[in-house]
Amino acid sequence: MFILGRVGSVSATLFLAFILALAMLVTLGLYAPDLLNWILNWADQVEDWLTHTALPNRYNNLVRLFLSNQQITFLFFTIIARIIIAIVASLFMSAVKPKSKIDKAFG
Repeated sequence: MFILGRVGSVSATLFLAFILALAMLVTLGLYAPDLLNWILNWADQVEDWLTHTALPNRYNNLVRLFLSNQQITFLFFTIIARIIIAIVASLFMSAVKPKSKIDKAFG
């Protein structure tokens, strides 16, 4: 039963991170387009750096095929969303279920 709860928790976290990242991206595009432009330019530089490596062509072609600046940007926002979710969930769990004296003594 523990595994199903863990899988559900991870799935919910991934889905929530996807929605939160998309909301952050749209909000940034509406209210701070210059900052979003800067982030997209940064992602384009990262893409250029990753696709112009000394890898053999069979690997470099796959990197170029599956990597774009839009994907790097969305990945960046997803990582930020997952960090925010982890902080909020930790604060919520510590408020709902504080550690007992035994738990505090052993970690």
